[in-house]
Amino acid sequence: MKKKLPLTIALTAIVVSTLLENCSKETPNQFKIVSVTTDAGVDLNSSTQATDIPLNASTIILFDNLVDTTHANLSAISLNANGAVVPTRITADGSTVTITPKTNMATGTVETLSITSDLKGANGARITPTDISFKTLGHTNAAPPQADNQLSYFSFSGNMNDEAGTHTPEAAAVKDLTYSTDRFGFAGLTGDFNGSTSLVEIPNGDQYLANNSFTLSIWVKANGSKNGQFVLGLGAWTGFYMDLPADWASIRFTNQFAEAGGVSSTEDNIYYGNGLTGANGGWQGWTFQSTVSGTVGAAYFQDKWAHVVSTYDASTRLATLYINGEKVKQQDFNLWSDGSSQKTIKGVTFAGNLTGGGNVLALGFIQGSQNRIITDAWADPANPYSEHFQGQMDDLRIFKVALTAAEVSTLYAAEKP
Repeated sequence: MKKKLPLTIALTAIVVSTLLENCSKETPNQFKIVSVTTDAGVDLNSSTQATDIPLNASTIILFDNLVDTTHANLSAISLNANGAVVPTRITADGSTVTITPKTNMATGTVETLSITSDLKGANGARITPTDISFKTLGHTNAAPPQADNQLSYFSFSGNMNDEAGTHTPEAAAVKDLTYSTDRFGFAGLTGDFNGSTSLVEIPNGDQYLANNSFTLSIWVKANGSKNGQFVLGLGAWTGFYMDLPADWASIRFTNQFAEAGGVSSTEDNIYYGNGLTGANGGWQGWTFQSTVSGTVGAAYFQDKWAHVVSTYDASTRLATLYINGEKVKQQDFNLWSDGSSQKTIKGVTFAGNLTGGGNVLALGFIQGSQNRIITDAWADPANPYSEHFQGQMDDLRIFKVALTAAEVSTLYAAEKP
């Protein structure tokens, strides 16, 4: 007769049998993130979104196991901003992955580091899908008014890339430009022109004047010790240019305009700050001019940042200048006398050299270095004693429409420090 085992012995046998059975099964592998930091040690994986991350910062991810270093595996990691993938270089060493942007990230932008479940460790385990966001330093890079009609945007964020269009210059066309502290106090995020040899030549500038209406928006800070400066120019007066004269008494924005009969002419929109209009002693067609105390240069530009916007609206035939979000000068081509060619102006146009680099937009001078429309020595960019711009530029935008006064005010409010 068989004896029954005591109850305690029976239970013990069941437990031991279960443990042995579990031990015979393979323990699931683990692959988890230990930490995510910048190359400067800033924690990107905390409960609070990290801000003011440098535009060239690398991201370093530490995992709890070795990483499968194959290219196909690492492609599961990406950096994204505003729905677009940021070009990066991704390398792996042991349990560490480093993500380095190939060009500077955009200023004031939320960047998202995405890791899909396709990423796995050398042990075959896969990662849990993860998104980690951080914000780069600088002001918010929100879409401007009329974003769909913006032809170019140059943020000067350590490079001269056209962030809205197709006008990025070749490296050789960016001459003696450095990048210094911007109006928000961040280093390396504004273009610094030395006043003698700095020149940026933007290709195919004639395309900016192909739509009759036009807006140029730019932030400028001029060195007050230099008298007479061409801020920028597209074929001088055959396209457009902006300058600050030697006496600092005005700012001038000159455009070439298409007229009836296939001809064109140059018209200046000059702001003196003296309040004169066509009704009280100013030129015919001047409908508005605000007043300033002292000179225009001292009030707005000498060693201080100013936001300048020049517009031409072909539907209303109004040319307008704005400084720091406010209208300062306006002229109406409808008010020219009957029979004058200005009465037939249809819109902005380019009448300069279309070949050989004559159609570049020169930043820092009145025209580019090749196929110059003005051959005089004073207009030669290679002459360091000419009236080159000395100071800083930032956030240059060009539109194929005329921004309204409300839109200019909105843009200024979004970009002011």
